Amino acid sequence: MTNATVVPVGAIALGAALIEGGSADRACPLARGTLSVVGAVSVEQKRRLQRQLVLLVPALLFGLLVSLQWRTQSERSELTVRYNAPLTDAASALQNEQNGLKAQLTDLRARLDEIQRNAGTQSGTAHELQTRIEELKARAGLTDRTGDGVVVQLDDSHATGVASKDLDKSICHSTDLTDIVNTAWRGGADAVAVNDERIVNSSSVYCVGSTIMVNGTLMSPPFSVAVIGPQNALLAAYDDPTQLSDIKQRRDVQGLGFTVRRASAIHVPAYSGALNIRYAQPR
Repeated sequence: MTNATVVPVGAIALGAALIEGGSADRACPLARGTLSVVGAVSVEQKRRLQRQLVLLVPALLFGLLVSLQWRTQSERSELTVRYNAPLTDAASALQNEQNGLKAQLTDLRARLDEIQRNAGTQSGTAHELQTRIEELKARAGLTDRTGDGVVVQLDDSHATGVASKDLDKSICHSTDLTDIVNTAWRGGADAVAVNDERIVNSSSVYCVGSTIMVNGTLMSPPFSVAVIGPQNALLAAYDDPTQLSDIKQRRDVQGLGFTVRRASAIHVPAYSGALNIRYAQPR
């Protein structure tokens, strides 16, 4: 077999045109077309590369910004936890100390009651004085009470569609508990307790951050307000449209948890806190 050399058609045409003395562009349209196609492909590749670069640069910048934001938030969260941890530990320690002091106070009061009962059996005058002391203790909220009444439930809203501007209206506040307790007194309540914390004349209810403190005890929702007293009068007081209008509106609009129901054999514990009254006048 004879070896043959393959010569491109464009080269043959170009050579023939040069021999005849003509120009290469006029005599070889095939070669010119081949060069044009190569040039068009090259331009199209450049344009495609430019479009890819236009999309790549913003993507890289966006990724960099997200990375910096995440790193900043992470460092900020670590700092928040680092600085809040001692405060949380201190609050927990103080709460535990207060619970211990309340337990000691309850024990001392029980011992004092025992001494007073033993003294009351010795003579008629001492017995009368002991009876009077028991009456005053009951009125002051220093003894347990059991009876019929109503139970009021208060809780944060669990609705998912609450707008951010209405978020404050969907959670419980200390003023809500104060209004509920005051309405109970208006309805003729004999004894009131919030989450087993007895409410007396010296009780305090106020907000501490995201929690509520009652008689120095930190509490979180839900709240159960036990009220002993005449049921019909208490229900009428809570159903009165002029009472607790803000709580009822937030219940209907933002989904705040607020219910009132009858209850029997309600137990209200005695007040276990300190009596810090410096001046008082009996009536």
